[in-house]
Amino acid sequence: MYKITLLFMVATYACLGLVEGYRPSYRAAVYEHALFQPTHFRTVSRSQALRDMKKNLDIYAEQTRIASSQNVDIIVFPEDGIYGLNFNRDTIKPYLEDIPDPTEITWNPCNQSEYTNGVEVQITLSCMARNNGIYIVANMGDKKVCDADSICPDDGQRQYNTDVVFDPQGNLVARYHKQHLYFEAQFDTPSTVERVTFDTPFGKFGIITCFDILFKSPAVDLVEDLGVKNVIFPTAWMDSLPLLSAIQFHSAFAKLFKVNLLAANLHFPLFNFHGSGIYSPRRTEAYYYNDGLFSPGKLLIADVKSSPTHYRRHQVVPDTHGFRGGNSLGASFVHGQDTAEVNTQSRRNGGHYNTASRNGIISHQLADQASGVHLNNDLGPLTHRSIRNRIHNHAHLHRVNRHMVENGWATIMADNDNYQYLPLTEPKAKVKICQNEVCCYLDYQKQNTSNDELYALGVFDGLHQIEGLSWYTQVCVLLKCEFTDIASCGQPTKIAAGHFEYLKLWGTFTTEYVFPEVLVSDDGKLRLEHEHWKYLHNRIEFVNRGKESPLLSATLYGRHYDRDNSTVSNSV
Repeated sequence: MYKITLLFMVATYACLGLVEGYRPSYRAAVYEHALFQPTHFRTVSRSQALRDMKKNLDIYAEQTRIASSQNVDIIVFPEDGIYGLNFNRDTIKPYLEDIPDPTEITWNPCNQSEYTNGVEVQITLSCMARNNGIYIVANMGDKKVCDADSICPDDGQRQYNTDVVFDPQGNLVARYHKQHLYFEAQFDTPSTVERVTFDTPFGKFGIITCFDILFKSPAVDLVEDLGVKNVIFPTAWMDSLPLLSAIQFHSAFAKLFKVNLLAANLHFPLFNFHGSGIYSPRRTEAYYYNDGLFSPGKLLIADVKSSPTHYRRHQVVPDTHGFRGGNSLGASFVHGQDTAEVNTQSRRNGGHYNTASRNGIISHQLADQASGVHLNNDLGPLTHRSIRNRIHNHAHLHRVNRHMVENGWATIMADNDNYQYLPLTEPKAKVKICQNEVCCYLDYQKQNTSNDELYALGVFDGLHQIEGLSWYTQVCVLLKCEFTDIASCGQPTKIAAGHFEYLKLWGTFTTEYVFPEVLVSDDGKLRLEHEHWKYLHNRIEFVNRGKESPLLSATLYGRHYDRDNSTVSNSV
């Protein structure tokens, strides 16, 4: 009897994440960083690079101090946040450091008294962690001299987009080289995929960076093969509406895989870099979205359960009763309704939006940022000095904008996928639309009807391609079109006024990886909406309780990882 009781207790503790001293919860912070962007656009000296990076690292230090004062256990900073954007292979060099592999050596840069040249950033981060007693995750550049036997770039070294983790004693405990680069000519792709995890007193964490999240390795591998329940995610994510805004897809990743995702993004609204959050499977613990050109960065803090509920995905056999027609030219309209459940409610705080933390404690902190040539800062009231700063910042932005456009940043978000759209012209109906192997079904009733805006049901089954990059998607989406003509459906828009009494959206996917996304509009600002929405069995359901914001889109975004290298046609 004693043995049975003991085994039961061990199993219970394991479910709660208490085995080996793991705490059942932790306090997390992510910082959306309005970075200082160097404007040299040429190769500079190491000393100049250090001066550039210090301006960002000083902000990191202040945010870490604030987080530590709020008893935060771990803080995550964004991709490219220390040195900025728009480098080539040569201009990035003075910003790089040789970062050792913590699985091979013990490395505490803060304890170094002699070996300091060339590792200044690591020393700063290590001491920042030790002085504040906190785990710090930051993104920086790693350089490695090529081995004699390896195939090597012409300059004799490999350069990696790298995440580093320092524990509260200042020890380097994890180093991850980003696998899936997104137009990053300054960096090399690792020859093998790294699956990096690290243990803490409050659970095991895995690390991925930005574009990695769209691919199976290492993102899905960490969850399915290594049992990771907490994912660290530094990112420099450019919003890509209507399907891949930061808060939209990152929250969906947490829902599908039943993990906590700590997503820290850059804050650079000029190029749509914004949207950070602490996402859990059933709710968004905290998030920040502000697309104002000179809006500030923000520190988000929330309590998180160390071990979310064990997830299980389901293949769907859809109910197609009452639906007729197999494509956009053959849909029909009949009636129906269903129910939904309540999740998180968002609230307004200090002119910005975020979701409440689980226990109603601090949901975010905003620290003053240093004045100067930051791309985004809180400019405050109009004074002679602030007006002068605004003129300076606008001139600075214009210079950065021109240089980045000249180097191709303006074209990489182009989307030429052959989506098909069916306009929702009836106030209440059941409709379907099909393409290749995917059929999308929608059962809905509008709350208000207007000739001023158009909603449509869309479908896509094919290879999504952007200038040499590709990944296979199967998508069902209900969205608000930019204008009232069907040709505008799928174009980016943040404006919506439409409300639904109810809706159910599902599809016949041939992949088990289907991400549920819901995005609403609040006076032209993107917001997440969980209240009254339910996701189950590759299906999104909603019933109006009278408080929801106008719908921008409800999406089932399927990823067919095994077909990423295929040449399947996107035609019907």
